Amino acid sequence: MELLQLKYFQIAAKTQNFSRAAEELNISQPSLSMTISHLEDELGAKLFDRKGRNIELNESGAAFLARVNRIFFELENAKNEVSEINGTQSRRISLATTNPQLLSGILKKFLLEHKDIMITQRCDTRENVEKQLQSGEIDFGLAVPAISGDDIICRILKEEEIVLVVPESHRYADQKSIDLYKVAEDAFITLDHSYNFRKITDDICQSAGFTPNIKFEVGGSLIKDMLELNRGIALLPKYMIERPHEGKSHLKMLKIVSPNPKIQIGLSWQKQKYFSNAEKQFKDFFTENYNRLFA
Repeated sequence: MELLQLKYFQIAAKTQNFSRAAEELNISQPSLSMTISHLEDELGAKLFDRKGRNIELNESGAAFLARVNRIFFELENAKNEVSEINGTQSRRISLATTNPQLLSGILKKFLLEHKDIMITQRCDTRENVEKQLQSGEIDFGLAVPAISGDDIICRILKEEEIVLVVPESHRYADQKSIDLYKVAEDAFITLDHSYNFRKITDDICQSAGFTPNIKFEVGGSLIKDMLELNRGIALLPKYMIERPHEGKSHLKMLKIVSPNPKIQIGLSWQKQKYFSNAEKQFKDFFTENYNRLFA
């Protein structure tokens, strides 16, 4: 069994598609398929269930992937430790987040104070951020809801209130708070299902005794525009609306009395991770300053 076989398997497991995995690895699909077949023969077990053009990890594959991820994670730890001993540690940090707004204010401040550190940042679903943490593909995950687990450490950086956001012409716009059931018949604007926050808002409405009357599903960058066009109301974390640097807003935030929902913003990393100096500086800065500097 060779590391190259394991890397091919890891990428195939991530993409769930041999064609995409072969493209990412810059090899031919037949070569990838043959490598995976040889690996399965050596293990005496199939690792994937074939579903048309796609593949899906079976129980054996999922168990094997957890160990393979650990192998590559420990190799990366070893590389970082040797680099530290020899004074050649990288000053680059990889970070994935469920919403780039979660970095507003604080990332700029961090980079101003650490000019020699480079950040590689991507935005993805919470599920994919968790997978990237488990595989060691990224150093840190910044997510809502916060990501934790047996092999993942999470530090809660901020607890944020979810509010009802309405246009200033709305019948309840002059109120400070509201019982959510009072707007059960209103048109709702929501994030689409690619956002984890969508399930949270659906659950909040269900706990208030109704299914939201959803008229528009949009991406995060458009939801404020739709609200200002008076196309409906929305449930949103305060940080998406309470942004004074963007100028005067024509939207009103109402505290939800019943239920009183909140979400947690968390920074996560692998439990056994060996931190470079740059990664230590990043982790310490975010955990100590997030609540103060997050804009």
